[in-house]
Amino acid sequence: MNSKISCGIVLLALSLFLKPILAIVGLDEKLFGLHWQGETVFSLSPFLVQFILAVIGIIMLMIGGMQVARQKNSSLKDRE
Repeated sequence: MNSKISCGIVLLALSLFLKPILAIVGLDEKLFGLHWQGETVFSLSPFLVQFILAVIGIIMLMIGGMQVARQKNSSLKDRE
């Protein structure tokens, strides 16, 4: 299997199971926030992080699929 396809699958799995994984590991949602002097300066919601991971995973799957198709086409042309 292409490495980009496997990375895409891993990112999609992370995006689906992000909250349970954080709960199991014991991290809270403050992980996605930047704190300065006790106040939240910048914060990403866990839903937004899940969405970003899912989009990156889908893009990786598409790139990996195109690479596999290109490799198969080139190997078929070499046989002819």
